[in-house]
Amino acid sequence: MRYTMPMKQNNFSIVSLGCARSLVDSEGMVNDLTSVGFDLVPEGTREAVTVLNTCSFIQAAIDETEENIELLLGRKERGEIKHLAVVGCYPSRYKREALLEKYPGVDVWLSTSESAQLKSKLSELVFQRKFVPKSVQGITGGSPIGVGDDGSTTNEADHMGSIDRAPLNKDGYRTKLTPNHFAYLKISEGCNNWCTFCTIPKIRGVHTSKPLERVIEEAKLQIALGAQELVLIAEDTTCWGEDIYGKPSLPLLLNELAKLPVKWIRNMYIYPSRVDGDFIAAIKNNDNIINYLDMPVQHVSTKMLDSMRRKHDKDFLMGILREFRQEIPDLALRTTFICGFPGETEDDVREIKEVMEQVHFDQLGCFTYSEERETKAARMADKVDIEVARQRVDELMELQYQLVGNKNVARIGQEYDVVLEGTKLARSYREAPEVDSKIVIEGAWNDAWMDTFKRVKITGASGYDLVGEII
Repeated sequence: MRYTMPMKQNNFSIVSLGCARSLVDSEGMVNDLTSVGFDLVPEGTREAVTVLNTCSFIQAAIDETEENIELLLGRKERGEIKHLAVVGCYPSRYKREALLEKYPGVDVWLSTSESAQLKSKLSELVFQRKFVPKSVQGITGGSPIGVGDDGSTTNEADHMGSIDRAPLNKDGYRTKLTPNHFAYLKISEGCNNWCTFCTIPKIRGVHTSKPLERVIEEAKLQIALGAQELVLIAEDTTCWGEDIYGKPSLPLLLNELAKLPVKWIRNMYIYPSRVDGDFIAAIKNNDNIINYLDMPVQHVSTKMLDSMRRKHDKDFLMGILREFRQEIPDLALRTTFICGFPGETEDDVREIKEVMEQVHFDQLGCFTYSEERETKAARMADKVDIEVARQRVDELMELQYQLVGNKNVARIGQEYDVVLEGTKLARSYREAPEVDSKIVIEGAWNDAWMDTFKRVKITGASGYDLVGEII
């Protein structure tokens, strides 16, 4: 006789799609829900509620989201779950009426700006009682939060969506969806750049900085939970502070974060045109702001940069890349390129190859252009055939494989502080979590070392990855 686990109405699971920014939003949702009496359980364990946090940046992400919605609706029809909430970027991109018609079985739809309402919507749906906030002092000494008649909490800035969430659950703890040794620190929401290929401003709204004191508070909390690495993320991290101080002020934030007792502070999603001497100095002058930079340049041809509305030309881009290499010689550079953008020619792709050979990016991703109907690029002429675009991606990645292979061989014999994560896997400051290559550990290993820092000597190279031994 097969035993079936009973379904508990307050058990929920969460499925998080997309990037690290969405993952941070998912952590906020988890803590919001546990603060009102829900319990997080693994997916597929007879949970009553499933929350799907979605991505819809490009068509491939939309396809993945819709596949997950259909899968979860199938589970609901079979009685494996009772309620389904779909939140995040996907509901932000489409009209609510269209979504209700397409997927009538979804119980709750919430856009990114509405995601802080998830706790109240699900409380009313599942517990069948009205969510009525009361004003009390915040649990971390900040601004007032609301407390419902079921003990739930909501911050006064809930209308800002994911930018400013109550950091702790009802028990005074924070539930993390990442390992304790590192934390994504989301410093702002939205984007004002309006690149012609990008839907993010439409989905996420205008750029809104998280206030300095809130970022520091969140960083301190993550450090208290065990984080030894803070990974700064946003749609455009270099725009931080522009809406508060009247100008981009990321160096100010970095210099304040550098005062905290944390080993590594990593910069991601840097927008080239906002890089200046103060930003470079903040990296150079603070030991715990590591010599690593994720700066998606997307293209190098001035013609293509202008068509993409990237707000700088090739000369400016090459100038800051040279300055980075001169001022911080051991800087690890990560970037991404788009191939197949309307009007791109073989000469434009040749320019990318030449820059790759000059700059020697340490980590590189390359993607085919995805035409999104709401963007200016979708209305441009001179479309590039998808097969041509794919061939160009293959050519760039083949070149990157050769360049990284040569660079990795040159690293043999060098020593690095690394964090150990996964069985016999490690990262140095030169590799970001989840997106970059790894260092494979050979020789002595102890599972007790997981999530700790050790010293490693590089003994070999294997494609994009390195091989090392603990010393």
